[in-house]
Amino acid sequence: MSPLFKRICGSLLALVVVHLIWLLASLGVNKAILPSPVVVYQSFGTLVKAQLGWHIMVSLRRIFIGMGVALVIGSGLGVLMGRSKLWNNLLDPLIYLTYPIPKLALLPMIMLLFGLGELSKIILISLIVFPQVVLSVRDAVQAIPEHLYDIYQCMQASSWQRFKAITLPASFSAVLSTSRISLGTAISVLFFTENYGTKYGMGYFIMDAWTRMDYPMMYGGILVLSGIGFSLFILIDLLGMTMSWQKKKLDA
Repeated sequence: MSPLFKRICGSLLALVVVHLIWLLASLGVNKAILPSPVVVYQSFGTLVKAQLGWHIMVSLRRIFIGMGVALVIGSGLGVLMGRSKLWNNLLDPLIYLTYPIPKLALLPMIMLLFGLGELSKIILISLIVFPQVVLSVRDAVQAIPEHLYDIYQCMQASSWQRFKAITLPASFSAVLSTSRISLGTAISVLFFTENYGTKYGMGYFIMDAWTRMDYPMMYGGILVLSGIGFSLFILIDLLGMTMSWQKKKLDA
């Protein structure tokens, strides 16, 4: 039984337990503010009519662009800091100085500078993920034994060949680990930012249902948003397993 299959089975079991607790809680409360899972799932037809698919696409676009920008720029900077003591000494104090700052506190300033539209939301997600990527990739590259580069240099490998065979796998593994950690934070930030200056996105969808006291639709939106996060997490795991399988194949 593969590790991924075990994880999926464990997640499904946890899902059943959560739904059972939810059902018992709804029966105990017996109020409209906590509908049963059956009532929520029955409302999914209404969710589809309320342009749920479009809200999902808008939220996914913001997540992918925001995290994509942070991963690309952060990975490049992390590799640079990991391989160059000069750049690490220059940038390390700046990263550590800005990393503890709560990025959500910057939302009013970002919206003043970049407006209430898409750009401010994407920038905030990128700012949340960026420092984690830089530090993780930097540490992973610095942990590579130097003699590995010496071996490839003795084999007259080019700089690109050394990067592709040694640095890239280590940095990619760090990017995947960071993505797992930062994904939940990115979705939480997205939910918060989608309550300002937009009429589309899962954050707006959920809060709009809440203000209208449409609780089945609200809980349905929460389920969908949770499903998005879970699906993206599984996708990252699949990428990690593919990379591990290719590495074992090369080592063999």
